[in-house]
Amino acid sequence: MYLAIICSIDKKEPMRWLLAILSGLVPLLVRANPAADTVRISQLSGRISLYERATVTSTDCETTYEKALSDTRRIILRHGQTTDARQAYWLHIFLKNDTDTIQTTYLSSADNQLVTLYLLLDGHTHSQRFGSSVSTPDWPTAENEKYAPITLGNGRVAELWIRVANARGVLPPITRSSFPRPSLSLSFQTATDYNEQLLHNRQRNALELQNRSWIEGALLFFLFFVAFIYLRYPQPLYGYYALYVLAGCSYALLKARSYTPVGHWLGYAPMLQAHLLEPVIWAGWSAYLFFLMALLTLGQRHPLAARRIRGCARVAIAYSLLYAVLLLLTNDGGLQQIGFWMSRIVFVSAHIAILAWLARAVPSPLTRYVLLGNALLITVGIMASLRASNVLPDGIFLISELENLLMLSFGILLEIVVFALALAYRIHLIDREKIETQRAYIEEIEQRTIYEKRIAEVEMLALRSQMNPHFLFNSLNTIEYFVLKGDEEKATRYLSDFSRLLRLTLNHSNEETVRLSEELMGLRLYLSLEATRFGDEFHYTIEADAAIDQDDVRLPPLLLQPFVENAIWHGLRQSDRPNKRLWIRLLVQDEQTLRFEIEDNGIGRRQAADLKSRSATQRKSFGMDITRQRMDLFNKNYASRLSIDLIDLENNGQTGTLVRMTYQLNAINSH
Repeated sequence: MYLAIICSIDKKEPMRWLLAILSGLVPLLVRANPAADTVRISQLSGRISLYERATVTSTDCETTYEKALSDTRRIILRHGQTTDARQAYWLHIFLKNDTDTIQTTYLSSADNQLVTLYLLLDGHTHSQRFGSSVSTPDWPTAENEKYAPITLGNGRVAELWIRVANARGVLPPITRSSFPRPSLSLSFQTATDYNEQLLHNRQRNALELQNRSWIEGALLFFLFFVAFIYLRYPQPLYGYYALYVLAGCSYALLKARSYTPVGHWLGYAPMLQAHLLEPVIWAGWSAYLFFLMALLTLGQRHPLAARRIRGCARVAIAYSLLYAVLLLLTNDGGLQQIGFWMSRIVFVSAHIAILAWLARAVPSPLTRYVLLGNALLITVGIMASLRASNVLPDGIFLISELENLLMLSFGILLEIVVFALALAYRIHLIDREKIETQRAYIEEIEQRTIYEKRIAEVEMLALRSQMNPHFLFNSLNTIEYFVLKGDEEKATRYLSDFSRLLRLTLNHSNEETVRLSEELMGLRLYLSLEATRFGDEFHYTIEADAAIDQDDVRLPPLLLQPFVENAIWHGLRQSDRPNKRLWIRLLVQDEQTLRFEIEDNGIGRRQAADLKSRSATQRKSFGMDITRQRMDLFNKNYASRLSIDLIDLENNGQTGTLVRMTYQLNAINSH
């Protein structure tokens, strides 16, 4: 077209035609490379968008600022312009302070990872970075990461180049995805509008911030409390529960907004805050599965299902670790989306299947707590999603925790509280089971004690049945001795005393214990019989401390008689002494202890044993062995305790034996 125009030019009017051609080319050149607009601060009112004002060009992410300045492929920034995560976008605009004072204007960005502002003024370039990937110390403003202040003196004009792109990872992206797309929705606002916006945001989010604070506080309380319980009682159940609470607490903290103290603190590691949320969720789910297995004792009740659930938990741990490492190294949005949807398809399906199996195959009271906790969490999540997507209109009242999808931590808190109740109920069940087991054990012990006591009673009765024929045999031998000797008077007196002793012995044969006074009465009758047999060469003495209440002290029947008999038959009878003596003493050792002593001046135990070994007709003493067994049984069945010591007396050629019996009253209570 332009060639035809040139060929048809009239040579007489060259200048007129040249001007016409140039006037046609200029609009085309302007449309090909449009000029950036100039925003005047005096015209700022509220928020002014850069759409339709700034020019924009895209480059690869490695393009430097100097190369971007020379790029002429600029177009006017329009609404709805598509962006790509693999590209960097350079916006160009001018800002003029047409007022009489120094003015500060704020450039704000939407949810971009990295925005770099290059300000050209008086031949110098100043740069500042802001966005979600910028750490807290590098924020241009102290409040949050979405604003960059621009201060201009009166009458000054600044040229602005604004780079918008995603942050680069340590390693290059794996998927080369176009997501997440950078947002070109940038705007200017005055300092007054900026401060009003901050105040408005704080007022609008005050209730949410308040609720977040107490929810985070409650989760931290649960965390410290459960950690203390685990340290005090290191059981796997409490450990898994503590890990699950830790995951819930971490989730709530990672969701903190940047203007909160927690958000400022997390802003020191923005990539961790951006990419740790998913790993925390699925690591917490893994701890949740281990907690379920321990709570419901699935390893013992359903070993096959427990192995499968344990496998799911291990896969979740491996996935969370791999996901975190890859995202932190690459910051790959495509990989993030793949992991997001894959995890929800796989793990959520597995979670639903596990809950359905628990409801069907594990009829435990604790299962109801598990299902209730999940129902609360799911309900909160659904209602928050419906409100966020405007399916539930604002006119429908919801508690503030459900007004925002970020408040899913409230649902986690509800579930953790329900699980705490499940733990308390499980402890109650265990305590009740322990009490029932202890009661059964006590009943078994009582039955066993009654049985053993009855056996002991039967044994004591059997021993007494052995004791009575033994005593009768010795007494009848004595009567026979007097009859053969022709001493009818002694035989008659002996027979009279013997009948009294026999009657007393028979009366005591059915008694487990007798009074000390009755025991001494029988002992005196026995010694009277023996003194009749020995004649004047035998003397005995019974001394009893007046402090002893003989009717209050009880002991097994015929307890002292066998030791007296042994002293007479094996000590005194073999002695050549003309004066054979026997002393029986009942003494008070202390308030709870009595001491019975039987002392003779016979030949002593050693010589008696030698004579017994050389004797052709050995006389076996059953009474001593039987009495020792009876003492052992008495100690088992009664609170009092009997013990005995046999002491050889050898002094200046004199021999003898001392039997010292200690009787401790209420020995159990004294200990």
